[in-house]
Amino acid sequence: MFPLGLTLLPGMALPLRLFEPRYLEMYADIIDHDREFGVVLIERGIESRDYNPTFDVGCIAHIVGSGIHEDGTVALVAIGRGRLRVHEWRPSDPYPLALVEELDDDPLTERGMLSLKSAVDQLPVLRAAAAELNEDHDHPVPFLSEDPLQVVYQLALLSGLETFDMQKVLEAETSDARAALVNELMAETVELIQLQLEME
Repeated sequence: MFPLGLTLLPGMALPLRLFEPRYLEMYADIIDHDREFGVVLIERGIESRDYNPTFDVGCIAHIVGSGIHEDGTVALVAIGRGRLRVHEWRPSDPYPLALVEELDDDPLTERGMLSLKSAVDQLPVLRAAAAELNEDHDHPVPFLSEDPLQVVYQLALLSGLETFDMQKVLEAETSDARAALVNELMAETVELIQLQLEME
């Protein structure tokens, strides 16, 4: 397990630089096997401290590329593969360990698909408003997956949600609830940006 100060979502890229001995050992243990570890968001505390309280729902990270530097540190890129729930933390020996359950996402119903369509329709509006506020955000709308479940996560990422809002998306009990939440958070983000523009 790797507790971090961020929320990893399925499909999201996670670049890391490993330098602590415990995580270098974790890397050595998994790189030639399943290449996976769990990521959970720290509720409070710092990443280098043990036994920080964390959220129970996290994400499985799959290493897609890595390299070892001359100083022994490791640079890697992992991709979020799926959600997990922590059932029990085990003694850290030598790195954090937990008993976890992999969580499956249920299919979107017609109601969920309507929420998803509304969210997709909001994306160009959101990105145009963000570009007006900050020209660094002036990028074309990216390609979206053909998998509706993955699109929900993509929209959460593209909307620039805060960490704890991303965690709410990850924790949503159903895919319909997740799509509705992303749609709602996107609308709130558009409204907030528009208010900022009016104040300038």
